[in-house]
Amino acid sequence: MLIVDKHERKSAIGRVLTGFGPVVGRIAAISAVLNVLMLGGSFFMLLVYDEVLPSRSLPTLVGLLVMIAIVYAFQALIDLARARAMINVGALVDQKLSDRIFRLLIRHDLRDGPMRDGLQPVRDLDQVRAFLSGPGPLALLDIPWVLLFLAILYLFHPVLGLLATAGVMVLVILTVVTDRLTRVQTARASEIIAARFALAETSRRNAEVIHALGMAGRARASWATVSERLLTATDRSARLSGGMASISKTFRMLLQSLMLAAGAALVISDKASGGIIIAGSILSARALAPVDHAIANWKGLVAARQAWARLERLLPLVTTESAVMGLPAPRRELVVDRLAAAPPGTQSLSFGDVSFALRAGDVLGIIGPSGSGKTSLLRAIVGIWPTLRGSVRLDGATIDQWHPDELGGHIGYLPQDVELFDGTVAQNIARFEPTADKAAILAAAHAAAVHDLIVQLPHGYDSPLGPNGGNLSAGQRQRIGLARALYRDPFLIVLDEPNSNLDSEGERALGKAIAAAARRGAITILVAHRRSALSEANRILYLAKGRARLFGNRDEVLAKLNVGVPAPEAAPAPTPEPVA
Repeated sequence: MLIVDKHERKSAIGRVLTGFGPVVGRIAAISAVLNVLMLGGSFFMLLVYDEVLPSRSLPTLVGLLVMIAIVYAFQALIDLARARAMINVGALVDQKLSDRIFRLLIRHDLRDGPMRDGLQPVRDLDQVRAFLSGPGPLALLDIPWVLLFLAILYLFHPVLGLLATAGVMVLVILTVVTDRLTRVQTARASEIIAARFALAETSRRNAEVIHALGMAGRARASWATVSERLLTATDRSARLSGGMASISKTFRMLLQSLMLAAGAALVISDKASGGIIIAGSILSARALAPVDHAIANWKGLVAARQAWARLERLLPLVTTESAVMGLPAPRRELVVDRLAAAPPGTQSLSFGDVSFALRAGDVLGIIGPSGSGKTSLLRAIVGIWPTLRGSVRLDGATIDQWHPDELGGHIGYLPQDVELFDGTVAQNIARFEPTADKAAILAAAHAAAVHDLIVQLPHGYDSPLGPNGGNLSAGQRQRIGLARALYRDPFLIVLDEPNSNLDSEGERALGKAIAAAARRGAITILVAHRRSALSEANRILYLAKGRARLFGNRDEVLAKLNVGVPAPEAAPAPTPEPVA
């Protein structure tokens, strides 16, 4: 597990948000102008009551109306500009982080172990963007200007200022109490939501097993339990935040009445003018509004703050891809030297000290008991798993000297569980290249002997596969996956149990594809549980308990294991225990 200290986390987030300071500064300046303009309504009422009514001057009233209309027009324009600016800030944050978060999604499990809910970072980014684009940050930007409104109230009369100050302090206390009461519940609700999403995704992906094995009732029971926990957590949080919001709203209404009463008492005692009553009430409401809005948006603030904290912990795990010197396409050899690797996020070796060398045209079959590290070795060779020690070299260069996307063009990989993407057959074979080579697509399909199968589909190569190729059988998915692995004639072809879902015809096609790749100088490595898959291999690596026990010529190794040499097109047959 990659460990990043607090200073490194802050610097990583700081680098991501570089350039946001001036933007926030401009929005703060806009907020300053807006809050000054908001004084217009209070002074308009003050002048109407203290100047227009006593003088009964209609021209003065018309002049004041024109001025306040202009003030309100500018206020509306500035408020709109500020809201749009915050929407742009949210979009900019999304643009800054989305690429890193996507790389986190596709690399975290391969480097640092699986996340409980792999989509949580995406929801966290959505939460942060939604909060930044909403009214919550604007309320926080308005809070410092509460001091301006309080100062003017003190100029009207100290009693009004003291009363408004007391009201602001009460609302601040309510805000702090709301934060303390909802913080734990909100965090707990986020954890339960992650568990609920994970359960939903697991159930969806295993719907066939759940239905066939009669597990639907137990799955629903698990879902009901998690949903009940979520409802309990969110209900308590909603009650607390809703209760505090109601208290603050009621208190603000009471305070306005108290301000009116205090203003009336001052007028009765000839210590203030009549306009002070209305102007003081409006100013007090304006002074309390930012705090009240902050309380109303506190739930979103807490959720966004927790989402940001989770992103702060995860984003430093994704290193920025630096430019690397381009290397020529490998053509000569693959050397694995004392290689050892463990599942991501652990130090428990899956295999260790594996060494072998292959030349262009070699076909290596990896055999051994289940759990001996065969699949793990393939993942380390193609760079999916990080290595704990040792190296994998193509033509003398370690694989980390290539950019991952460039290295992928030289590798054909077929995993045990073939995953196809939501797109057409052609797009899947071409690995979703924007400008795919149609001739290369057809060549890969013919090499995998899957062309005839594809053209029989309703729309041929343009047939949509749906999520994970759900429209195809397991054998069809495996053969299209093989075509994808052979696309553009990669130098290193790595196949993990490529015949596990194939019939005899598919196995013969697989053998021909491996033989054709060897003739053009490619290196092929395949994990086999059936002897028939070894018919084209000229090298064998026997793994047991994570160690390379035998490596060499196919016939010699199989003879030492007392396993017969497979015929070129042998039908699938049970494998003896040593190569199970």
